[in-house]
Amino acid sequence: MKSATIDAQLARPLERALDWALGLADSQGRLICPEHGVEHTGKSACVAILALELGRALGRQDYLDAAVAQGRRLVARLEREGDSPCFTFRPGRHDPFNCSNSVIDGGACSDALGSLVLELGDSLGADDRAAFARACVLHARTYLRYAAVDKGVPAQRAWALTGLARAIEVERRYPELLEGESQAPGDGVLVEAGRRAVEILAAIQHADGSYPYHPLEWGAGHPGASDVSSFYQSRVTGFLLFALPGLGLEPKAAQQREGLEAGLDFLAGLQGPDGVKCGLVEAKPWYWGATYEVASHPFDVFTLARGGALFGRDDWLRAARRAHRVWGDHLTGDGQPTSHRPGPGRGRSYQCPLFWAGHACWAARALPELSAASDTDEGQVQPSVRWFAEAQVARLEDACVVAWVRGARPRPNVHHGSPLGAGLLRVVERGSGRELLPRCRLGGHNLAEWSGLAGHLAPARGWRAGGEELRFSLWLARVEARAGRLGSALRTPLAVARRGILAFAHPRVSSAFDAEPEVDLIDHGLVVRSRLAHRDGEHVVGSALERTFRVDGQGLAVRDALASAGAARRVTFLHPGARTPIGGPVIGYRIGPSSSSPSPGGPAGGIG
Repeated sequence: MKSATIDAQLARPLERALDWALGLADSQGRLICPEHGVEHTGKSACVAILALELGRALGRQDYLDAAVAQGRRLVARLEREGDSPCFTFRPGRHDPFNCSNSVIDGGACSDALGSLVLELGDSLGADDRAAFARACVLHARTYLRYAAVDKGVPAQRAWALTGLARAIEVERRYPELLEGESQAPGDGVLVEAGRRAVEILAAIQHADGSYPYHPLEWGAGHPGASDVSSFYQSRVTGFLLFALPGLGLEPKAAQQREGLEAGLDFLAGLQGPDGVKCGLVEAKPWYWGATYEVASHPFDVFTLARGGALFGRDDWLRAARRAHRVWGDHLTGDGQPTSHRPGPGRGRSYQCPLFWAGHACWAARALPELSAASDTDEGQVQPSVRWFAEAQVARLEDACVVAWVRGARPRPNVHHGSPLGAGLLRVVERGSGRELLPRCRLGGHNLAEWSGLAGHLAPARGWRAGGEELRFSLWLARVEARAGRLGSALRTPLAVARRGILAFAHPRVSSAFDAEPEVDLIDHGLVVRSRLAHRDGEHVVGSALERTFRVDGQGLAVRDALASAGAARRVTFLHPGARTPIGGPVIGYRIGPSSSSPSPGGPAGGIG
């Protein structure tokens, strides 16, 4: 059992999620997803880790038994890929309704099997220990060592590392279990592959700590996919924190520490005082049915808690506890995880609750650090700005509010890339966590934005932006139909055509659609110089805006100036206080505990 004292209240949401997931088992012990109708083997692996961690932490033998039972299921799903020497865990990429791939599933499976062997030791039966060890290492040697260095998505390469690291430790500790295998354990090939993967990930990380979701140089099919991702950020950093010791690399060594701390700093910078990240910074918005999600929080919890404990950062530990609390608040009555709460304009997310329940294993791994951390007040907060240059994200905060401003970003379409930029993304009241600036990620006339019309309906522009996405919409429709939602399946292609083609063809322009603004930092704030643009980032000729955002100890003060509408017509500003469009070349307002009324002709207080 783990020696650390575990806070039962922190463990309880994880127990509820585990109980819900285990309740899906059929007569053969398979966890069948109610959404997709398949056994998500990679998520069964995560459930095994979750049961293992909670069983050890809480002294629950029933959970340990469940972990071993799922381990046996994983071994049963390891199959050779045709005539290839490669062995993978099915279904992987072979069943499209698995909604995953072989590297994600395989990394989790080798991790789970290796963890069962390493953590349970002699208490694991001899036959299971040998079978688990051999399956863990066989997959790592024939598949993961290659996937870790050639997959196109950094988070997938990093997930492969988790399985590689466990396989290396199994080889090191139990070589006798692998005798007679075709490839000699301990020959260094796994360590070499893992260290090479770490080097590649370090090279693709931005200097500000962020990662592109799918780098263009690694084969991204759309520029928007190369944007940074609030959902995926913690995976790369967290998986590295987990895997580095197994690769014989010290996280605190200078070569590793700089990238890890930068990644943690960017992750923490995205989180608000309410524990929710700024979800409008997202390369993959089609995954989610709202402007925010908590499904990624278990990865955040592990990353922030492990990093906070390792590097002595209480602020990261507090952020981990906030993320964990909010994730638990989003569980349904029966323990089923959700990605967001229902509300106007919100819909269903692509991933399923079984994915999210399995991923809770990463929060369970951080229970010792979470339990040792405190919720002490962070003290007096001075007005400040943190600028993440490569991601073009600014975090402004004072004692009253936290706000996020986006500068430039890759040009998006309906499925790829952050939909809004060149201005405010989110404003949250510090004390209450209240959302002060509601946003519609699909809207063209948002609060605190200029909008108007330019030109006429442009079908060619719409087709360029979204024509390719219609084919993907048919896949999304198949997933809906598989889940029994036939009406939604029929509506999905129409919705993609409306949002991905017609909306981009529409003459609507907005200050939030500019993908190439210029940003200058000033004292406690920044100035964004931008233009009106169509949804795809195409600029309105002759338009110009100067937008100044500053925190001053009493909230966020904004001066929004339309220097020229250029070729746009009927340009108005939707004031956060008035909630009605108003005109005027200069708009000043404040967002905070005592927001001002509209001031069409003058600046907000403190901004000249």
